[in-house]
Order: sequence, then C-alpha cells, then structure tokens
Amino acid sequence: MHDGFLASLERRVIDDRVQAFRRFGPRDGRPLVLLHGLMDNSAGFAPLLAALEADAPLEHDVIAPDWRGHGDSDATPGAYWFPNYLADLEALLDTLGVTEPAVLVGHSMGGQVASLYAGARPDRVAGLVTLDSLNVPDSDAADAPARYRDWLDTLAHGAAAAERVYDSIDAFAGRLARRYPELDAATRYYLAESWLRPIADGRWQLRADPAHRRRMPYGFRADEAAALWREVRCPVLCIDGGRSPATSFVSAETLAARRACFARIGHRTLAGCGHMLHLQDAPAVAAELRSFVRRLDADR
Repeated sequence: MHDGFLASLERRVIDDRVQAFRRFGPRDGRPLVLLHGLMDNSAGFAPLLAALEADAPLEHDVIAPDWRGHGDSDATPGAYWFPNYLADLEALLDTLGVTEPAVLVGHSMGGQVASLYAGARPDRVAGLVTLDSLNVPDSDAADAPARYRDWLDTLAHGAAAAERVYDSIDAFAGRLARRYPELDAATRYYLAESWLRPIADGRWQLRADPAHRRRMPYGFRADEAAALWREVRCPVLCIDGGRSPATSFVSAETLAARRACFARIGHRTLAGCGHMLHLQDAPAVAAELRSFVRRLDADR
C-alpha cells in the first residue's frame, strides 16, 4: 500500500459540510485527481499510487476526495443527487486553489462524474481517464412511474436505509470474496479495512451512507451524458475490465458509440480484470496511466 498517501487525509468545511480528501505530492505539480466509485472511498487508490511510484516518485499534486456520504466526508440528509458530485468536485478544486487544468482519473461512478465534469468544464480538465465507467445502463422512460412511486412511498413512510452490521473485518472480507472473486485475499482484506468503521459493540459498519442504496426517482440519461461527452476537449483514455460484470450492462456496440462521443479517445481492455481493475492489477493500470500522463506532460 502507500502509507504516505493514506496518512495525508485532510478535512475541510466546504458549504457547511465536512469534505474529506487526501492530498499527496508536490503542490506545484500538475493536479492529478482520483475519484472513487460508489460505496468506496479515497483509500481504495492506495495500491494504484504505490504502483505509480514503484520506479520513481510522482511529480504530481495528487488529490483524492471522499464523496459526500463516503469515507470521512459528511453524509447528506435526505436524497443524494448525482449533479451534487460535480458541484462537490468543483468546490474542492476552488477551495484548494487549483487553477491549473487537472487530470481526472475516475473509477466506476467516479469516472462517470469525471466524464460529465470534463464536458461541463472543459477548460479545467487537461486529461480524463475512466476505469470501467461508461457501462451504465440507460434509464427506460417507461420505468419512471414506478421509480417515482417507490421514492414517494419511501418519503411518506420515513423509511431509512438499514445500517448493515458485520461481526468482523474477516467476515466482511468473505462477502467481498463472493462479490469480487478476482481479488486476492490480501487485497480483499485491505478493501474491507478501508470500507469499515468500528462501532460501540465491537462490530463494524460501512463507512458509506446506506441511503446510497435507495432507489432514486431519476435514472442515467445516456443522451444527456453523450451531449456532455461531445464537449470534452482533452485527451481521454478509457480502461475497462474484460471480465467486469458491467460488460453485461450495455452492448459492445453501445460502449463503442459512447466512446466515439469523445474527440480524442484511447481505449484499453485489461482482459483478465474485473470491475475493480485498479486493485486487481494496479501495475497494469499504473502503466497505462503513467504513459497517458507522460504524453500530456510532453505537450504541457
């Protein structure tokens, strides 16, 4: 792992909410922003950072936030609205005084946020890397009545998402083995450690708000996403896991059409990797990322 990165956790109050983030590396380096996926947190990038620095120290200002309701950031009362993540990213960059265009690297949901932000604010993004991120199923308009009814019922009954409790880190690591069989035992245990917090009775809970699991009334709008992707001006690299369950979410043709929205696109598939490719094969992802960033730096 990367002890320096893990120890760099900071907390700032931004818009009356605690925003946690890790910041590592020289402040005068090009900003490299790492954006985690749903129910994860910034600690999940430690293996990738270690792989990136295997040969030489990074010369980049690495910034890795915990999204709201994840890790050490405050939860949000009520619903989580996807556009808030874009606003949180911009607020953090502004608070930290980041004015140079950044390289955004996002896994899963983090890559979705990064790709939309790069279209909304193309002048603030120098490069975009998505890790198994563009394979979100398009929402079906015919499902909207059911989604809204479910959401209203949840509000009317005051239903709260249940806090799952685990007896031990090992027990949760065992659950991760079923969900991510491609990860080795040591990586699963590390992931379990970084996802859990102890509670008073000696058991453990997720360090992510369970409200994220509620069904929301809105869905992913592929047409809106595509319109934003066409606004992206920077070089883009999409890295996908060849064995990711997400490969069944959308067709290969749909994925190719989505990638074609980006004007300057590169694509890699890590054939043996699942969804957590940056954990399963951190050296391979690091090699792709290092090469991509070096090309950007050469044109800086």
